[in-house]
Order: sequence, then C-alpha cells, then structure tokens
Amino acid sequence: MKHYKTAIIGGGPGGYVTGLRLRRYNIETVVFEKERLGGVCLNWGCIPTKALVKVAELTSEIKNSQSYGLDISDFKVDYKRVYERKNDIVEKLVSGIEQLYDKQQIPVIKQEVVSVEKKEDLYILTTSGNEQFSTDYLILATGSKPKELGFMPFDGDKILSSGDILRMDKLPETLAVIGGGVIGCEFASIFNAFGVKVTVVEFLPKLVPAEDEEISKRLAIALKKSGIKVMTKTAVEGYDVTPDGLTLKLSNGKTLEVNKALVSVGRVPVNNLEFKNCSLEIDKGAVVIDKLMKTNLDNVWAIGDNTAKLMLAHTASKQGLMVASQLNKTIAGGEDHQFDLKYIDIPRCTFTHPEIGSVGLTEQQATDEYGEIGVGKFPFSASGKAMAIGDTFGFVKTIAEKNTGKLLGMHIIGPNATEMIAQGAILIGRNSTVKDVEEIVFAHPTLGECVMESIEDIEGLSVHKL
Repeated sequence: MKHYKTAIIGGGPGGYVTGLRLRRYNIETVVFEKERLGGVCLNWGCIPTKALVKVAELTSEIKNSQSYGLDISDFKVDYKRVYERKNDIVEKLVSGIEQLYDKQQIPVIKQEVVSVEKKEDLYILTTSGNEQFSTDYLILATGSKPKELGFMPFDGDKILSSGDILRMDKLPETLAVIGGGVIGCEFASIFNAFGVKVTVVEFLPKLVPAEDEEISKRLAIALKKSGIKVMTKTAVEGYDVTPDGLTLKLSNGKTLEVNKALVSVGRVPVNNLEFKNCSLEIDKGAVVIDKLMKTNLDNVWAIGDNTAKLMLAHTASKQGLMVASQLNKTIAGGEDHQFDLKYIDIPRCTFTHPEIGSVGLTEQQATDEYGEIGVGKFPFSASGKAMAIGDTFGFVKTIAEKNTGKLLGMHIIGPNATEMIAQGAILIGRNSTVKDVEEIVFAHPTLGECVMESIEDIEGLSVHKL
C-alpha cells in the first residue's frame, strides 16, 4: 500500500492549487482526480464560459459598429469555430496545469476515491479501481454539481445542465433559461448575443437575487433592452417533449415553446464518500468546517464547493492555500499565514453584458447590520473613459458606515466591473474608510475613477456627478 504524507481528493481549483502550494513547501502529497486537473472551473465552467463571453462581447460591438464610425454591414457567427476556440483555450490551460504537476513531480491518481477508513492515526483511501493508499493528512475537495429539477432531469440534449450547454456545438433558434441567477444570466447574455431567442424564467421576484436590489433592477433593464425576454415570479411546472424541442408549462398559465432549456437553479455539494470507523459531519449536504477549514475528524480538512460557504473558484483556492499553510507549520515547522477569511468580503463576479462585480454588504444588509449608513453612487455616463470606449451603462455604488466612514460594500454594474471590483475587495478587505481613499490618487482617464467618485459621493464631494 502506497503511503503519502498528505492526500487531496479532488483536483479542481481548490485541490490542484493546494497540491502545488504543498509542493512549494516541500510537503509530499498526492491528488486523486478521476477527470482532468482543473475541475469544473477550468474544464466545464469559468474558463470556457469566459471564452464564449469574449466572442459575445465582440459580436455585440460589431452589431453596434456604426456608432464607432465603422461600417461592418455583413458578418456572421460561425459557432463551430467559436466552439473550437473555447476548447483550445481549455486544453491549453489544463495542459499547463498538468505540466506543472509533472515538473513538480506531484502524483495524480486518475481514479475516484469511494471510501475513507480510519485506522489508528492513518486514513486508508480505496479507489474505484480497488486500489488502496494511506495518508496522515487528508483534504476533501470534491466540489459540486448542477442541481436538477425533480420533475425535469437533465438529458444532455433538450434539457441541459451548465456543463451540457458548453458541449453544444450548434446554436438553437430558441433557448429557455430556467433560473435567473448568475450562471443562468451569463448564458442568457452569451446566446442572445449570438442571435438565439432567449427567455429567462425565474421563480423569485428578481434576477441575481443575491445582488444589491439596484444592481438586480438595472441588469433586468439591460437584458430586456438587448432582446432577452425576462419572466420573474414564474415557475416551470411541467413540460412536454416535442419534435422540435420542448413545451414548458408555466405557473402563470402560459406555455413556452423552445428548442432547448438550460436548467440553472443552483449547485449542490458533492459528498459521496463512504467513511468507515469514523463519521464526517454533514449539514444539509455540505461538509461542516470551522474557520480554519477543519472538519470534525482529526487531520481532515474540507475546501471548496463541498463546504457550500461561497461556491466560487477563488474561494476554494484561498481555502486550500490556508490549509496548506497550516500543514506547512504542522509538518515542516514553517510559518503559518492565517487570517480570518470573511466570505462576505470575497468578490463576486457575473459575466453578463453588462458585467456585475460586488463585494461586501448590500445596501439592505448594511442597513440591517449597522443602522445608519452612507451610500455613494457614480454613473459611467459621467466617465470620460466610458464615453471613449462607448459603454456608459451602469454605475458604481459604495456603502459605508455613517459614523466611522468604514467601507462596507461595493457594487458595480457596467464595463469591466469584474476587473474593477478588485479595488473594492482591497479597500474593504483592509478595513479602509472614506477618509483613507482621499489619500489615494486614481489614474486618469480610467474607469477606476468611478470607484473614487462613488466613495467621494458618500460625503457629497464627487466633483463630476450632476
């Protein structure tokens, strides 16, 4: 039986990053990954969708080319080539990670771990190939999977998961997106830009329900303006398969005829391991962890989507790096770089058109927690850079505690919002105040100036706001 000092189950953005960091600490480790390294994010999620997002953005700009003084009267989307480009990007990135693992001589076992057995101070891992391995320390990074509707299971053809739709190499004429959260709205924006007639059906009263109220309203306006049909407060209650696709039966008494339906109603943690001679604490399907990612079992940690803390790739990576730091101290006697990981202060990005970037508390959350708050806003329509690039929809909104001026939240909808939110993450993560920002010089002309102006507006000092 092969023994490793540490073992990681799952090679997604949590697991593979942790393995590389442990190797930097010269700590022996092995990664179990039945698919390819990179997990959902690199193979079937974040990266392939962003490859499509870029083409969708270019398509939208070409359609609006006359406003830039360019006359591009005839063009078409060759989705087969778009699809191939997406796959090429994924292959390059995943191959790059595999090369890193080869160079660092980190073993990857391409089998599924089916059980974990505790024997004295060791854990025995049994794989789907009936091989066994032992380890002193164990990290669970088993990820998540798309949630199904009980009456409408995925079939990979007409009823699609977020993974299925990325394997679709031809564009349908019509698409229903069931679920108006982050993933659903991203795909709605992408395929609408490619000329697909898209309808978003959302059970709740608003799109991207976790976002600030104003952001949600502005996104709905933008999607409708782009030609996407948005139906909120509406549920899909049943369906019939037709020769051309599906007939969806809606809670408002209407029906919707589409070629395909993307079911995007969330993700659920994957925790299918059988534990022997020990019991892993699970709550509502998620592994229970403390602030250091420790589980109830000795020398066992859990990171990423299987903890359901905040299902984002960069959350998993940061959790994994914190675990690696602990193991560096425990095993190698190195320094342990720990801090309080505040999940609310992790930036959230939505790659719709327009983009959304947010960090910290929404206006309602800040009011509930702090009472008196200050809110500053600055529109992109007042930005010289936004005018120059021809994208002035949206605004930056910043929230602060009234008495201390401490920044509590930032919410951006508009051009490059997913890049700009890094500024908010740094400021809020470092407990900055409105006064602190007065000491920072922002470059001109940039979109980032809108962050500065929104913070100045909290005290009514924004010089460019009407």
